[in-house]
Amino acid sequence: MKGCLSLFQVALASRTYHPAVAWPACLQRLTISAGRSSYRVQILATYLQCTQGPPQNGAPSCLPGGRMPPLPPGVYHTQLFQSLPLATAPPPIIVRVTAPRAAR
Repeated sequence: MKGCLSLFQVALASRTYHPAVAWPACLQRLTISAGRSSYRVQILATYLQCTQGPPQNGAPSCLPGGRMPPLPPGVYHTQLFQSLPLATAPPPIIVRVTAPRAAR
């Protein structure tokens, strides 16, 4: 199988936020062993895209240094994205995103 870095991505989504994932534009051979496999993923409570100027097309403005802004507090669920349809998506996991605590 051919892909780039990973065959899977997991992101947070909600009723009002539907992330668009990006796949790196490289090509390499990826091997999936026969049998049961598991993959570690990192899930960040941030938007997946931002703009350098004012918000547009649902993308918020980037933070200083081009960093992604945090998602607003609320209830989200995990969503599996696959570079190719390979596996049945697991049930979503509910995640509550909270506002950052004020520095003391």
